[in-house]
Amino acid sequence: QRNLLEEDSDEEEDFFLRGPSGPRFGPRNDKIRHVQNQVDEVIDVMQENITKVIERGERLDDLQDKSESLSDNATAFSNRAKQLRRQMWWRGCKMKAIIALVAVVLLLVVIVPIVLKYHT
Repeated sequence: QRNLLEEDSDEEEDFFLRGPSGPRFGPRNDKIRHVQNQVDEVIDVMQENITKVIERGERLDDLQDKSESLSDNATAFSNRAKQLRRQMWWRGCKMKAIIALVAVVLLLVVIVPIVLKYHT
């Protein structure tokens, strides 16, 4: 409607688009303009709302991408933590085995000479 009003149009088209004008239709025309202004304001608000909804959708998409990335990183971290826990467990077992072996060797070094001394 705005485009039609702005372009060159004849009086007959103006009558149908804007309504009758003249002194006897003045107050009614003011009411129409007032209503049209309110409609224009509502249109502007709705356009802003639509823009905000679209921006919100884009932000939600970004948030979802970040969430998926974070989930992937958490899964990788969990897998790496399990692997490291197993490595540390094996390392602890190796240390215990080495300490036990050293203790057995020390006992043998101490006990064998004593047994041989008393046995002969």
